[in-house]
Amino acid sequence: MFDNLIARAIVPVTIAVTGFVIFVCILLYSFVKSDMTAEAIRNLDNCASTVVKSTKHAMMEDDQRAIQNIVENIGTRSDVGLIRIYDQAGKVRYNGSEEPEVLSKTIDAHIAEFLQIDPSAKENVQHEVDRANGHISVSLPILNEPKCSTAACHFHAEDEPVLGFLSVGVSSENLENTLAVLRYRMIIFSIMVLFLTIGGVTALLRMNLFLPILRLTYNAEQATQGVAEYDLPTSDHKLGKLNKDFRILVKQRDQALRDLQAMGTPARNVGDGSDDS
Repeated sequence: MFDNLIARAIVPVTIAVTGFVIFVCILLYSFVKSDMTAEAIRNLDNCASTVVKSTKHAMMEDDQRAIQNIVENIGTRSDVGLIRIYDQAGKVRYNGSEEPEVLSKTIDAHIAEFLQIDPSAKENVQHEVDRANGHISVSLPILNEPKCSTAACHFHAEDEPVLGFLSVGVSSENLENTLAVLRYRMIIFSIMVLFLTIGGVTALLRMNLFLPILRLTYNAEQATQGVAEYDLPTSDHKLGKLNKDFRILVKQRDQALRDLQAMGTPARNVGDGSDDS
């Protein structure tokens, strides 16, 4: 009986608590994944902005060799899979790495989209998170500035909003590794919660419910065998009014037996707490 009671008491609680923890972990993981991906994109945007600022002086001087050196040096970073600078027509002018074919196709699609939209909307930035191939890329226009159109090296009309495009693609391996570690730790945490729930609920129920019920059951067995109320084991009061009511019933039985004996009525089967007179 008690094994069935324990199962019915523990299993629903364990399922509820563990299910809730797993749901919270999944929800938390999705938030963390989104935040970490957004942070990786912000870092990539900062990298692209740094490239534009680093090459600006060389562009103003029309120093193509310096621009190529800057692009090549950045392309030597282990996490950089692609870095390109395009002209206004979408033709590659500077290339700093041997990019993967998949990443190259993604960047080409960005540039093609830039060339198809209205020039006034070319301040838009294109991002791509390719988790299947492990890359994050960004493409952005290089905007015309007043000093660009007045530079001595070459002339850019003031009404030309865009001078070219920059594309940078980096590996998302570090991001994916961090997310994998996070998933592993959340799985371990969920398993720990599962065992803690089973162990904790079992211990609490055993101490506060099952053992008191067992004591009450033992007292009931003793009472049916004719043990007087004052000879029953003391109650731990964990079952509250139930223990008190049970002892009152036994006390009333004992009082009734004493009254019957005082009246001279034979009390048969007193040993099992009953009277068949």
